[in-house]
Amino acid sequence: MSQRLTRILLPLMAAVLLAACAADRPLVPTERISPQTHEAVLSYSFLSCSAEIGAAEQKRIRDFLNRLGLTAQDRLVVSVPKNRLPARDAERRRTLSQIFAAWPAQVRFVQDEDFRELPQSEPTGIIRVVRTHGVAVHCPDGQGATGCAGAHNLAAMIAHPADTFMPAHGRRYLPASGARP
Repeated sequence: MSQRLTRILLPLMAAVLLAACAADRPLVPTERISPQTHEAVLSYSFLSCSAEIGAAEQKRIRDFLNRLGLTAQDRLVVSVPKNRLPARDAERRRTLSQIFAAWPAQVRFVQDEDFRELPQSEPTGIIRVVRTHGVAVHCPDGQGATGCAGAHNLAAMIAHPADTFMPAHGRRYLPASGARP
C-alpha cells in the first residue's frame, strides 16, 4: 500500500515543485516590454459570393485609410472572410492587396486556410489599423528587479516601436536618426 501511495504522491509533489520554480523565474528583459498602440477599426464587405468589393465600399475604405495618414511603421491587420469556394479566397486577398497598395503600411491578412466548402460566402471582414507609438516597460513593485535595467535599455534602443508588435519581415528601415547606414 505504501508503494501505491508513493506512486501517486511522487508525481504530484514533482508537479508542485516545478510550478513553484516556474513562478519564481525572473523575467528576462524582452518579457518586460510591450508595445503602446493606438488602433482604428473598420468593417467592410465583399459583394455577395464574390471576390469583388463594390465601388462605394472601396471609396469608404480609402476615405478611412486616407484620414489616418499611414506610414511604413503602421500595420494593417485584415481579416478576410471565407468564401464558399476555396479558390476565391486567394482572389479576395489579391483584391484587398490592390486596394492597400496605395499606402506604405505593412499588411497582414488573417484568413481561415482550410479547404472546407461553405454553404454560402461570408461577406464581411475587418480592417484593423495599429500604430505603435512607444514601448512600455513593466517592472511592478514587489517583484525582483532582474531584467528591469536591461528592459529599460532595450526599450530606449528600439528605433521602431512597431517592431515590438509585429516585426517587419524583409523590410529594411533607416535608423531613427534618418541617417543612411
